Amino acid sequence: MTEYELNAFQSEFDPVKAADSLKEDNSRENKIRNFAVLKTSYFLAYTKGPGRLAVLNKKDGTALIAVFTNRAELEKWPFEKQEVGEFPFETLNKMVRDNARLDGVVINPFGASMTLRRPQLSDIDLTMRTAAGAGGKRELRFKATRDYPMGLPVALRELMEQHPEVYRVWLVAAHAEGEHTDHKLFIVDFDGKREDLFPLIGQAVRPYLREGEPVEMLKADLTLLRIAEQTAKPMYVKE
Repeated sequence: MTEYELNAFQSEFDPVKAADSLKEDNSRENKIRNFAVLKTSYFLAYTKGPGRLAVLNKKDGTALIAVFTNRAELEKWPFEKQEVGEFPFETLNKMVRDNARLDGVVINPFGASMTLRRPQLSDIDLTMRTAAGAGGKRELRFKATRDYPMGLPVALRELMEQHPEVYRVWLVAAHAEGEHTDHKLFIVDFDGKREDLFPLIGQAVRPYLREGEPVEMLKADLTLLRIAEQTAKPMYVKE
């Protein structure tokens, strides 16, 4: 990363605000709100090459990927400094899942830190899968929305044009039982894995959302395609 990119970088996820929010309100709705921001956020990390991120080895024998929300936190790293990369949370999560030697992720380890060990990462995944309606555990209601923040459609189209595997994208308002307000939901018709595409969409649209505003993404199946087509016009259509 360049000096300018490092100085300008600020993760969308604030571990202090998230911890305070969850301490004050540990409801499922508030978990979803905070986890939705986390899952679409990016972090800084020292790296020695593809898949080789700096790891903090704790006295109890656990190994945690060390990531940072901005340059000021990154500079607190007291060990050898290597190249710096920018990584989506979903990539970090997958690294932990795929490597038995890793026990989790620690955000800002030398500041006001947040440690996400395997049980916490599993809870985040389970909560968000349930939020997405996995297994029929959550029923979502959809409706069209005109809440298109200025610049968002253009940013989304520019990203999608780089991904020929994406056919259509809808933005709708979604509401689940027990939730007090609608939230933005992207329904994406594409070939491939969620973890390869959704963090990129999150990064592209996050600057156009209100601070802390949750955003949800679902890969379209036949049922969702029918709902989307009946609810709204797509925001993006592959040419």
